Amino acid sequence: MAEQVVLNANNRDSEGKSSNRQLRRAGSVPAVIYGGEQEPIRISILEKDIAKASEVPGFTTQILNVNLSGEEQSVIVKELQRHPATQRVLHADLQRVNPDTKISITVPVRFINEDKCLGVKMHGGVISRLINNIDISCLASNLPEYLEVDVAELDVGDSIFLSGLQLPEGVEIPALALGEDRDQAVVSVTEAKVLSVEPEVSEVEGDEEEGEEGSSESAAEESAGGEEEAAE
Repeated sequence: MAEQVVLNANNRDSEGKSSNRQLRRAGSVPAVIYGGEQEPIRISILEKDIAKASEVPGFTTQILNVNLSGEEQSVIVKELQRHPATQRVLHADLQRVNPDTKISITVPVRFINEDKCLGVKMHGGVISRLINNIDISCLASNLPEYLEVDVAELDVGDSIFLSGLQLPEGVEIPALALGEDRDQAVVSVTEAKVLSVEPEVSEVEGDEEEGEEGSSESAAEESAGGEEEAAE
């Protein structure tokens, strides 16, 4: 189970690019909490706090507690905007939830028993991880930190599709409701590729020299014979 994250926040009255830049220079990150029956509220969180929290495994796939003026609000991360070069958090969108809130979120895939995979151990196959994150829908109370995929029984040529995943109770994959063509392979085991390298043919210098000498001698003999015929 991931470590429970609690973030302390402050209300902010101003908005706009200029105000947000000033906030960041002061060491805070602008954020907004929205959703539920309440109005959206603008808040700020210390950059060092949200940076540390974002390093916790499952940070983006768990319910966070935001402490705002002594009142705790349960939220999930909908989006973190980061600087493209430094990866500093620039802005956070947080969705307000309660246990009965149905949410859509992206969770990571965790592959287990790769060291026991039948196709790898018995037939020299290779595991191909095709999908690392999956969009799901569920109640906030059923939110999984990740989806687990067991590859122990996969042989060469076998695959596990989205429709074949063992989902936690109450968890759905919305894409599957859009048609069979949206069903995708999550992981497969394939034959290991063997690269055939043609051996290099090295030329023997001695043979070349002998060949060149032999050619020279033949040419000399032909030339001499021609001279003899001309003399006759």
